[in-house]
Amino acid sequence: MHCQFSFGPNNAFFFQVDSQWAWSDNNTLPQSLRLVLEDPAQPDYNKLPYDVALAMEPGVYGMCWRTKNDEDFYEADFLGPHYAKLGPFMGGMSAHTTDIMGRIKLGRPETVALGMRGAYVVLYDDSVLSYSLQGLYPALQSLLDSAEERTKRNSIVYVALSPYTERDFFVAFGNGTAQWNLPAEMEADVRTVCAALRPLPSATPGQPNTTLGTVLDFQLAQTAGIAMTNLVTLGPDFVRAPTLHSWV
Repeated sequence: MHCQFSFGPNNAFFFQVDSQWAWSDNNTLPQSLRLVLEDPAQPDYNKLPYDVALAMEPGVYGMCWRTKNDEDFYEADFLGPHYAKLGPFMGGMSAHTTDIMGRIKLGRPETVALGMRGAYVVLYDDSVLSYSLQGLYPALQSLLDSAEERTKRNSIVYVALSPYTERDFFVAFGNGTAQWNLPAEMEADVRTVCAALRPLPSATPGQPNTTLGTVLDFQLAQTAGIAMTNLVTLGPDFVRAPTLHSWV
């Protein structure tokens, strides 16, 4: 199962499960990205997205996709100068970096979710689950801490954290269900795409690793070859009353 959920500025989002995908349609996505997604007349019109990563800065994103002509494209032109300091950043590895990079030697990261104030969740291909939510995302914390719940739902197979609020997240489980806390305007699209979720073969329950540390930045994750889902935030601490939803 291929699943991705990317949060962008002003409640922009891109969400995909296999051959179903949706995005915010209120002009919150960069125009160049909207053209690729919405305009069949474009020569590089999207036939199948592989990955869409929205940055915190308006208009900044990266995308990999297959075009209508069955050509594979990678769009990095709109990352601009914002993420050019990859080399210097590698010289300042943080505690989070040490934890995640150390785990790479034992298992390959399958999903890296970065949220507010250094919060992160990493899913590895050897079923290890590494996370530190820094006291944020309380509804998600209870899911991560409960081995019984994760086993009942055939493990967590994908997770995304909002870098804009300390409550919003999306989680997909191996039994074909999902759970999330998201703005109301995303609800209809998320439920439609979630219909594509299917149960996966039973997996070994992930073993939690809750090592604390400081911020792992997008640049380092990109350099390390980690598949990105979200970007770390230093932005506003906007808090909404939680409304938790599940797809069962």
